[in-house]
Amino acid sequence: MIIQISVAVIAIAFVVLVVFLIKTLSSVTDLLGQTNTTIRELQSEMKTVTMEASEVLQHTSEVTMDVLQKLQSLEPTFDSVKQVGEAVEEITSSVKQASTTVARTIKDKVTEEACQPMSDKIAKALQLAPLVVNAWQQIKRHQSLAK
Repeated sequence: MIIQISVAVIAIAFVVLVVFLIKTLSSVTDLLGQTNTTIRELQSEMKTVTMEASEVLQHTSEVTMDVLQKLQSLEPTFDSVKQVGEAVEEITSSVKQASTTVARTIKDKVTEEACQPMSDKIAKALQLAPLVVNAWQQIKRHQSLAK
């Protein structure tokens, strides 16, 4: 009878074990099904994200090309502005030299005339008048070129 009871206990234990294994396998099956569904959703979302990223990269490339073309079209403008600046600098230098020369000449003449009698001073002033007028015209010409 002990053998029969032992066999019955083993049979009951085996049935309980099988029931728990069935529940565990059922849970694992459900979990695998959910995992499979999640992976499919991720794959579809990855396709969407990949397509959107590709579109963004293409748009960025187009914008970059447009900016490069516009910068290249502005290059001659910057070159022209640089040349105008150099020309203005040369004109300013010439005007500065001319005005320095005129001022030095006038100063020298005034110093000479201070020592001369009044009639000589008037004669010298009349001789300097064309020089001053000529210098003034050159300065005006340089200023009009600078504009």
